[in-house]
Amino acid sequence: MKIYKAEQYIADGHTIGIFQRTQENAEGLHAHEFIEVVYILAGHATEQVDDAVLAVERGDMIFIPRGGHHAFSSKGHFSYVNICFRPEVLSDAVLTPENAPALLLLSAFDELRREKSGGVISFGGEERREVEFILTAMLREYGEALPHAARVMESYLNILFTKMLRQTERAWEPALSENIWQGLREYIEQNPDGELSLSALAEKSFYNPSYFSRVFKQRFGTSLSEYVRKTRIERAMRLLSITEESVDAIMKQVGYTDRSAFYHAFSKEVGATPTEYRARHRVK
Repeated sequence: MKIYKAEQYIADGHTIGIFQRTQENAEGLHAHEFIEVVYILAGHATEQVDDAVLAVERGDMIFIPRGGHHAFSSKGHFSYVNICFRPEVLSDAVLTPENAPALLLLSAFDELRREKSGGVISFGGEERREVEFILTAMLREYGEALPHAARVMESYLNILFTKMLRQTERAWEPALSENIWQGLREYIEQNPDGELSLSALAEKSFYNPSYFSRVFKQRFGTSLSEYVRKTRIERAMRLLSITEESVDAIMKQVGYTDRSAFYHAFSKEVGATPTEYRARHRVK
């Protein structure tokens, strides 16, 4: 699968790359080392974002997270604007605790994004005109290399992103915010061997690590590291009880690569070593 590099689309001295394109053929499955936002100017297309397949038209905006798998095919003439950027471009005024559910819904977890049309935001009427005005201004700043263009484009992007979050929030059902946090919980529980560090999860939802840590603790009543450790040990306890797999194999399945660190964490949580726990709780 083709991987598009950030330096191919974000020029030196810039934090954002923006392009207007017209295409009448398909773009195969690929991934990016940056965040991509696609706005449809004209025509119709079928977009794939990870496992979601979406029909899009003018006024639709598709959010594609860094590393996400993306492909599309058009039906005749198809015109769009492509914005490529890194998450650090977004300001703290946009990335607030109040926006956390919308950011997670928009960016972080595929199963949640599929619930709400796969990360597609639709604009119509006056809002569509405003969005297209912003995109036109960004294209001009970038294309003509105007003085202080990078700073102006960052300001426009923050406005655009706020409009995206506003549209996302409007689509919430009353219980959706709780579902989003439940999705984060399930993501951690279902990926114990994944990259669950503070920096990795913060990057998924655009917060800096200290900010994400504070938001997480407010919601779950414990630090992320403690939550991840407890989740991993609970999975290890279950595997030790119901499988014949070796302790080392289970250790790797729950995200540990260092045996002494795993034994220390397990003993601290359970009060026994993995071997002792298996001897007492093995399900025959």
